[in-house]
Formats: sequence, C-alpha cells, structure tokens
Amino acid sequence: KSLNLTPPRGIMFVGVPGCGKSLAAKAIAREWKLPLLKLDAGRLFDKFIGESEKNFRKAIEMAESLSPIVLWIDEIEKAMVAGGGNGEADAGLSRRLFGAFLTWLQEKTHDVFVVATANDLSSLPPELLRKGRFDEIFFVDLPDDAERASIWRIHLGLRKQDSTRFDLDKIVSASDGFSGSEIEQAVVAALYRALHQKAPLTTDLLIEELTHTVPLSVTRREDIDALRQTAEGRFVNVR
Repeated sequence: KSLNLTPPRGIMFVGVPGCGKSLAAKAIAREWKLPLLKLDAGRLFDKFIGESEKNFRKAIEMAESLSPIVLWIDEIEKAMVAGGGNGEADAGLSRRLFGAFLTWLQEKTHDVFVVATANDLSSLPPELLRKGRFDEIFFVDLPDDAERASIWRIHLGLRKQDSTRFDLDKIVSASDGFSGSEIEQAVVAALYRALHQKAPLTTDLLIEELTHTVPLSVTRREDIDALRQTAEGRFVNVR
C-alpha cells in the first residue's frame, strides 16, 4: 500500500487433472494462514431465470464478508459452459457470468485472493487468459521421474509403509505417465489387495495394480498434448 500498488488479484493453475492444482490452492491458504473458501463453478447454474447470476453474487458477497480470504474457484471452465437448456440462452448466461466475474476481479476492493483451477482451456474465453487478468497463470504437467518418486514416498508413508522396502526405481519407471492422484489410488488399491491376501505390500503388488490402470495420459493423450501446446510460452511451468 505504501508503494501505491494494487492488491494482487489472484492466480490460475491449468493442467492435467490429478496433478496437484487443488492441493496448490489449499497450500496457499495454509501458507498464508488464511481461510479457504471453495466455489464450485459448475453449481452456479440454475434453471430459473436470474438465479445463476444471484448465486454468483451471493458467493462473491460471502467471500468478501470473510476477507481476508483465499477464494478457490474449482474448474472455472464449468462456469463458462452452462448446460441443460437452450444452447443460445446457455451461451448468453455464460457470457453474463463471465462478464460479471471479470468486472469483479478487475475492480474488487476486498482482500479476496482468487485461486482458479482449470483442466480444459477449450471452453475458456481468450480474454480470461490474457496478461493482466490474473497476476500469473501456471501450467501443471504430469510428474517427471523425480516427482513421481516423491509422490510414491509420500503416499506410502501416509499408509505407514516404509518406502525403503520397495524398489522405487522400478515402480517409478512402471508409473510413467501417471498423475499424482492415479499413483495415490494405486497405493490404496494395492494395500486392499494385500489385506485380502493377508500378505505384506510388495513392489510386485504395486506394479500389478499399475498394470490394471489406464492413465489419463493414454485415454486423453490428444487433450493433454493440446494443453501443453497452448501453455508453452504463455504460462509459467511450475516445474
């Protein structure tokens, strides 16, 4: 304030589902010791005329009444695609909500720091992604070898498993292309399998569980490649 700088508006995380965007929003609030309010963008819409805009205003008013606060807008792209009705009317509603959001983001006076997350950029208006809307836009990609090793250690440790008992190099190699949430699910599923077999969790059980999973990097390869292409040179890579 002493330098006449405007308060930060917020940031956006875009990237592959299950790679830590939501976790980042929670970490920011925890690091700043601020409350976190989650706004589910997809639930703003209502079939009755005027109710969607009212829902948006109520959400913003609540955030402002709790300031200083971190407002996490989860899957913001869902607010740009209304569904369940007339296509032209839906598009008009989305434009109105988008316009209201941009106006508020640009002119807000309360200490509400926005953290928006997005999995799909195709439905986001280009104006939202231009420089200056958010203080920064970050791209979150699939984890590399070192990051997957850390993720395995974390999730094994959370389930009281000593990661040094496992062949992590082998597991990391087998999980190439897996997201963090897919790795977590593999650990959980393998532990249930081990309990059913009345046996300890092993490297082989973990790898077997991976073979039963088709990761998003396979099922949505084209979408992920398009996302990377859009992000390159435009967004900050968190890696």
